[in-house]
Amino acid sequence: MAGSQMKKLAFLAGILVLVGLVSSTLHRIPVHRSPKFTRSHKNIVAERDFIQQKYNRQYTANGHPVEQLSNFDNYQYYGNISIGTPAQYFLVQFDTGSSNLWVPGSSCTSTACEDHQVFYESLSSTYVANGTAFSITYGTGSVSGYLSVDYVSFAGLTVKNQTFGEVTTEQGTNFVDAYFDGILGMGFPILAVDGVTPTFQNMVSQGLIQNPVFSFFLRDNGSVVNYGGELILGGSDPSLYSGGLTYVDVIQAAYWKFQTDSIKIGSTLISTYDAAIADTGTSLIIAPIAEYAMIAALFGADSEGTFECTSLDSYPDLVITINGVDFRIAAKYYIIQENYLCSLAIQSITSQDFWIMGDVFLGRFYTEFDVGNQRLGFAPVNSAISLRQTALWQVFTLVLACGMWKLWQ
Repeated sequence: MAGSQMKKLAFLAGILVLVGLVSSTLHRIPVHRSPKFTRSHKNIVAERDFIQQKYNRQYTANGHPVEQLSNFDNYQYYGNISIGTPAQYFLVQFDTGSSNLWVPGSSCTSTACEDHQVFYESLSSTYVANGTAFSITYGTGSVSGYLSVDYVSFAGLTVKNQTFGEVTTEQGTNFVDAYFDGILGMGFPILAVDGVTPTFQNMVSQGLIQNPVFSFFLRDNGSVVNYGGELILGGSDPSLYSGGLTYVDVIQAAYWKFQTDSIKIGSTLISTYDAAIADTGTSLIIAPIAEYAMIAALFGADSEGTFECTSLDSYPDLVITINGVDFRIAAKYYIIQENYLCSLAIQSITSQDFWIMGDVFLGRFYTEFDVGNQRLGFAPVNSAISLRQTALWQVFTLVLACGMWKLWQ
């Protein structure tokens, strides 16, 4: 009898563990790297021009911002979502620097739409028409269309009645070569075109996410082709980073903007108490003009950030101090070497007095976006983690459950 009770207790304890693993409040979606993306001087310049358009925002007559987007081919990370019932699948870029969701619509006849997945509203039983026109300008052209409402699913969660944009016209050629279909913005609501509630905020309001937090674990050196990391909804995974998170308050609930203590190249002070934005839709680090001039002078770089070089080992770390903690980025991550020519992955754009921390920074540090407390958390990524095989993890938990059930018998 005692042995039987012990087995039952073991089973119940195992169930508790299993519930903690499977029914966790964390919801994961794999993030992939675009196979088209390469770090080169040409792409650095193209990325800089894209960021110039993205942050040089225009506004419509009713005061709503119009998102500026360009150089879609240079986006690096994307993931899978579905829209409608039954599900129609799309690849989207998860962008903390914008707040709208949009994908191509079936009525789009532009070349770019022909090469991407499009949404067929007539095939979805949960589709609701909206019809409000929207327009997104970028670089040498624009995308435009109308708003629609439907179910949106990813990371095992389904958001009901999410408003999103259906693109009907694409002018210019930038979107033609994009590897993915659209964008899912994860910025604050004030950035959203036409006052649309962002997808993550709807997840929270519909009770799908208990903890209004999401986090990114981004890698650019994974062992699996195109594996870029994970987007985690509902919190953070301590196994993916080293030590504790360093938190800093958001100083403007539009972009994910925070204040740095200082930024240095080696021992050379570049700035103190400058604002910065954490932007998963950007690959570079963008500096204000004056600070960029200082950095370029240190390396003897030209106006596009290029200079002659031999070994990256001789160059110092980029040190970004946040809330008293130093976050170090080795030269091999912020300098791109092509033979004997190097290019800074730190650039500058006009009309902006803050830093933009893209993948050069975010790829080195696990980042928590705490919507509820309006704060960011940073920690060094766990260097031992190269791949989170979620499907394999689920198989393991299933095997564990079967084993514990045998103990019950």
